[in-house]
Amino acid sequence: MMTNIIIETKDITLYRNDSKIFEGISLDIEKTKLLNIFGRNGSGKTSLLKILTGVTEPTSGIVLNRSDDETLYEKIIYVGHKSGLKNNLTVNENLYYFIKPEEQNKTTKIDRALEIYQMMHCKNILVKNLSHGQQKKVSLMKTIIADAKVWILDEPYSALDAESIKIFDMTIENYIKQEGSVVVTNHKKITENSWSKNYQLN
Repeated sequence: MMTNIIIETKDITLYRNDSKIFEGISLDIEKTKLLNIFGRNGSGKTSLLKILTGVTEPTSGIVLNRSDDETLYEKIIYVGHKSGLKNNLTVNENLYYFIKPEEQNKTTKIDRALEIYQMMHCKNILVKNLSHGQQKKVSLMKTIIADAKVWILDEPYSALDAESIKIFDMTIENYIKQEGSVVVTNHKKITENSWSKNYQLN
């Protein structure tokens, strides 16, 4: 039976220091879909993302690779709530060192990402001299330059202005059309459509 599910969680529970973070979570990450995980602060959204990426093991339950790619977890890009950028490097240097050494056309990929986010003028500026919103956009550019099968993004909308949100949503739509999979965390439910769905953490 053909399925679009690439990662499946079954009844996963997480405890930390004898304190329950969440329990009984079963969800699917699907090809050509965006999954919006929303909930209040402290509901475990970031912890759940780290389990999905394989960084953290659940206390109980299982996470299954349902794709036909044994190297799937090497093709997940995770962008955390913090920018993950080096303050004393330029925008260009941060993006350059993010790309795998063996990849070709690094400059072309970087310039394309900068153009999409309308930040070509910031290419050679040190990250520490950027605004918080600009740093956020640079961190999200990693999704464009990465050859990834899954984007897992922790609160990607925070610090983005209205125009940047439009740009980011456009990159998601384009990626979904290329059979990508996207997981984001958010404080609120999004309007669902044919390629997006919501999952609430209490």
